[in-house]
Amino acid sequence: MTTLVDLVEGGASRTRSGKAAVRAGERGETELTYAGLLAGARGIASMLHRTGIGRGDRVGLWMDKSPASVQAILAILFAGAAYVPLDPRSPWRRCRAICLDCGMSALVADRPHLQALPDLLEGWSPRLLLADAGLEEALSSVARLPAGRPEVRTLDEAAASPVARDLPRPGADDLAYILYTSGSTGTPKGVVHTHRSGVAFTTWILERFGIREDDVFSSHAPFHFDLSISDLYASLGAGATVHLIGATEGMLAAYLVRQVPLWGITVWYSVPSILMAMIDAGGLERTGFGRVRTLFFAGEVFPTPQLRRLRRALPGVGLFNLFGPTETNVCTYYEVPPDLPDDWTAPISIGRACEHMETFVLDDEGRTVGEGVEGTLWARGDNLMQGYWNDAERTAASLRPDPRGRPGTAYCTGDRVVLQADGNYEFRGRRDHMIKVRGHRVELGEVECALVAHPEVLEAVAIPLPDGLAGHRIVAAVVARAGLRPQPGELRAFCAQRLPIYMVPETVEVREAFPRTSTGKADRQALLRGWTAGEGS
Repeated sequence: MTTLVDLVEGGASRTRSGKAAVRAGERGETELTYAGLLAGARGIASMLHRTGIGRGDRVGLWMDKSPASVQAILAILFAGAAYVPLDPRSPWRRCRAICLDCGMSALVADRPHLQALPDLLEGWSPRLLLADAGLEEALSSVARLPAGRPEVRTLDEAAASPVARDLPRPGADDLAYILYTSGSTGTPKGVVHTHRSGVAFTTWILERFGIREDDVFSSHAPFHFDLSISDLYASLGAGATVHLIGATEGMLAAYLVRQVPLWGITVWYSVPSILMAMIDAGGLERTGFGRVRTLFFAGEVFPTPQLRRLRRALPGVGLFNLFGPTETNVCTYYEVPPDLPDDWTAPISIGRACEHMETFVLDDEGRTVGEGVEGTLWARGDNLMQGYWNDAERTAASLRPDPRGRPGTAYCTGDRVVLQADGNYEFRGRRDHMIKVRGHRVELGEVECALVAHPEVLEAVAIPLPDGLAGHRIVAAVVARAGLRPQPGELRAFCAQRLPIYMVPETVEVREAFPRTSTGKADRQALLRGWTAGEGS
């Protein structure tokens, strides 16, 4: 298996064509069988191909999670192109910035997003728009655009297209997907993965955790979040079923506790915050988690007291902490012991390198360090990204020749760790201004750039407050331009037009001035201390 196309086709060949590949809905009433999924994906791929879209092209996906969106993703891969999932809950301004950066050749959009299409398409024009809606509705959505409108087709029409005989197959080193994460410069940055890196990671999941044809995966994470990669491709690669959980229902903890057993899910993957909410919602400790046999969590620190409760609630379930930034998919993992002591208070380990990966630690002078010494975690192996889209400088700073002098390339994660005596890593934090909010990676610089874009703001500092459930909460302080006094609510609304909701500061304090370091920079630590001491608004 060298490509994700090979992986999915291999899984389909090992199971019944009439078996559900993708399900959604409270009772799993919306589904696509393997036969229907692949037939429609090849039809859509053929339409993309006939429009001249193929190897190396980027195709945007602006859709809520649904079986149709999974079919569209596979179609893009089958056409040899790469898919770029846009956060359907992000403001259109942020999505447009991604589209402009990525130079997308086509866009797939669903009905809820058609109204905002003229705004999204301002400044660029894809060759093809595929709409998961009626043709008249899709055409009217682009009627207000100036000259250079895209060709418009519906997904249903495309799925029914005859399969092109000359449909190309992607290669292992072709682009497969680009996931945009928060960027410190104010612009999201695109993490580029090839079929090789996607297959390497997915194959590890399949083999290490014994994924079977009779498994049912949860798909809790949105498609622009890297947790979705194993949800989709490990399930389809095994000939199993994946159950899609929408953004709204995915936040309803009590609903999930009730529904997971009814959906028959056997493999669950989510950020810890939703699991903690499910425990607090009640029922999980009393009734268990249905048929779930393997539970992955990632994206943020799992507070030890809550993890002990989860361990007690699910004594027969394998609990695994998967660790790694989007750039590595996953690079280390740790299995939570079945007999986690009640007096265990230490942070849970991030484990050791995945079997097909290599990790090592360097100190601040670039020297390899061993047990007991804090340093920065590096990773190398087939899981690694190809680089950052359209950003050679950032790529060169992160993907470097192995600093130990060995052949090959390694990635500097920026995570501070200590190698413990048992061979597992303890996570100590970050060395930059990146934090996690409910599993989402947030560069505080992007929040600050959004605030400074307001015409009345001179300077801004985003302040991360530790939060046991969410990982962090974000508040902010700003210095206004001379003679002006912007209102905090106005600044939050301004940010909400430019940032995903999880990045919008909970509160904004307008100050006359910031405390300063000896070098004249805003003293972030003093601001943080003041806020936690109750001085912030």
